[in-house]
Amino acid sequence: MNFATIPPEISSGRMFDGPGSGSMIEAVTAWEKLAIRLCTAAADYRGVTSKQAVRQGGPELTAMAEATAPYIEWLDGAAALAQHAAAQARAAATAYDTALAAMVPPSMIADNRGRRKSLAKNNCLGQASQAIAAIEACYERMWVRDVVAMYAYAGAAADASTITPFTSPPAPDEGASAPRTWVLRSAPELVCAGHTVMTAIPDALQQFSSSPRAALDACLSKVTPSLSKLSSLSAPTGFAIDYLNHLNKAAALRWLLPDQGGARGPEVTARFGRATSIATLSVPRAWSSGAAAGAAGAAVRAG
Repeated sequence: MNFATIPPEISSGRMFDGPGSGSMIEAVTAWEKLAIRLCTAAADYRGVTSKQAVRQGGPELTAMAEATAPYIEWLDGAAALAQHAAAQARAAATAYDTALAAMVPPSMIADNRGRRKSLAKNNCLGQASQAIAAIEACYERMWVRDVVAMYAYAGAAADASTITPFTSPPAPDEGASAPRTWVLRSAPELVCAGHTVMTAIPDALQQFSSSPRAALDACLSKVTPSLSKLSSLSAPTGFAIDYLNHLNKAAALRWLLPDQGGARGPEVTARFGRATSIATLSVPRAWSSGAAAGAAGAAVRAG
């Protein structure tokens, strides 16, 4: 299940409105009682066998001890498995309580949505845009908090639901009577059915605890090396584009300055301290030649 797509209103609502961990606590109590009864039964069988051994011996007692030994061993193993089941149920209840404490309370989410709706209703001129953005950021943090809590809860629940399957009791002797053995003969089928159910639960919870992104990454892991090689093909292309850019710049400069080696216009020169004098004035040297030409023309006209 992709918890990242579920809004916090739904995730928190499911957790806070659910049945809680009370049923798991009841399961813990039931498993513990069963473990105590199995331990007591095994101790009683041992006590009876020991008393009979003290009172009388003989081949009959030896046969009885050999017949009851597998059942006593099975009772001890079943008691240990029942204690383990009680511990796993307690771990599941603890995982639920931890996830519930990490979730955002629905009242906080409702208050956030209410304030956002109120500000958006009166935000005609955009005066509350900054406050709305802050509220939306807070809502996104609530979303992330619920997603992290749900994935952690799914993983912890998957681990807690992993229980060692119970084994069937020892097969009875061939000479045993039918009324005493019909329960034992049907026990293997019941144990097998229970084992099938218990092994399916952890697998389902494990699928809930994995994000869809992890599955996508696993699918892409096979083609990632090929994609990295394809991405390296862009290096020659980039080199060619850079070279063409330099050619374009050179062509642009040649277009702006088409003839750098042809005829040139008159050079502009500047000199200092070379002015000429006309009467009492310092003038450029060109003025003196113009003044001389003007004086010659006036003389010709006068003559």
